[in-house]
Formats: sequence, structure tokens, C-alpha cells
Amino acid sequence: MNLWVIRHAKSSWADEGQSDFDRPLKRRGEKDGKQMMRWMRAQDARPEQIISSDAARTRATAEFVREGFGVPADRLRFDHRLYAASVDMQLAVLREVPEGVAAVALVAHNPESTEFVNTLAGQRVIEKLPTFGIAMLNVPVPWSEISLGCATFIALHTPKAQRA
Repeated sequence: MNLWVIRHAKSSWADEGQSDFDRPLKRRGEKDGKQMMRWMRAQDARPEQIISSDAARTRATAEFVREGFGVPADRLRFDHRLYAASVDMQLAVLREVPEGVAAVALVAHNPESTEFVNTLAGQRVIEKLPTFGIAMLNVPVPWSEISLGCATFIALHTPKAQRA
């Protein structure tokens, strides 16, 4: 099974009176989103379901992911538990993915996303998941049995690599 762990695109710092949860994407985040959509459209492997934190910046990023991979709107789900979620919470969310779903994209935050990728792979495979970074992993067990160290890291795709 395939898993894409995706960090939200570049966001604005909270304005005075604005909560961290409500931070929108910056102009660069929007630009990177469009750039990454082109990359996603060229991929053969695509997620069947997207699960995203419900913070403003992850919602906007998840829409880029949905459109880029061509995932139907009803296969995008927002889950508040992914906002600043620990590795254990991210595992819990993935363990709820229905049997038969072979590919999932998880859109969340850093540093938790970096820690999640490295912990799933059982070793440090990335230093820091950059904004709109997409880490691809292979998970050889059903979602209900996903555990630490069970995944194989496949690749990391970033907006910077797309610009090069």
C-alpha cells in the first residue's frame, strides 16, 4: 500500500489576533501548490483517500493535493486530530482507514510530519520535510496494523526540486 505524508505549503505567520490554526497560505505557498499539482498530475500512483488536518493552511494544501492527484471531493476528509498530532495520533488516524483503500495521503504539520516519516521508516530518512514536501512510503500491512518501523521510504518530492 502507498502512503504520501505531506507537509502543508508555506504559510503566513499569524497576524496579531489571528490564531495559529487560522493561518493561511502565503503567496509562495499558493505558487508551490500549483507547481506541485503539475508533478502530481504526472504520477501513475495516486492516493484513493486524503486525510488532512483541519487547520486553514492544511485545508488549502489538501485541496491542491486533491486536485493534483484527481481525487474526488468525497474522498477528502478533514480530521482535527491531525493538528499538531503526535506520531501515535497519526498512527491512530491511519489505523481507521477502511480495508480496501490501497493508497492514502496524509496532510499535516511539522515537525510532527518529519518525525512520523522517520519513525514509520524505522530510521532517519529525511532531515526535515519542507513546506509542501511529499514523502512517499510503502506500507506492507493493512492500515489497521500499521506500526512504527513497518514502512519503506520510497522518495521525497519538493517544490524546490520541481524548480531545479
